[in-house]
Amino acid sequence: MLEGEYLELCNDLKSKYDTITNKLKRIEAMEIDMKKDMASAYGVVRLLDHLVSNSHNSYDNEVMVLIECLRGLLSDCMDKHIFNMDFV
Repeated sequence: MLEGEYLELCNDLKSKYDTITNKLKRIEAMEIDMKKDMASAYGVVRLLDHLVSNSHNSYDNEVMVLIECLRGLLSDCMDKHIFNMDFV
């Protein structure tokens, strides 16, 4: 292998490495944003659940069930994806 071919191969490999590294950084940044969004949604649903359960006003039973289901789902997602808790 000639020196020029070797340098060209190294430059091509570096270019591919840089592309993969940039994609990985973007994916990691997106993961952080998604975790922030999930945590915010979970917080809002918890507040809504607390508001509905402690309110003197009556709410439709369907609305209360939907809020409880959503809170449970988001709680499981938080445990699994944010806190890395795997339950067997």
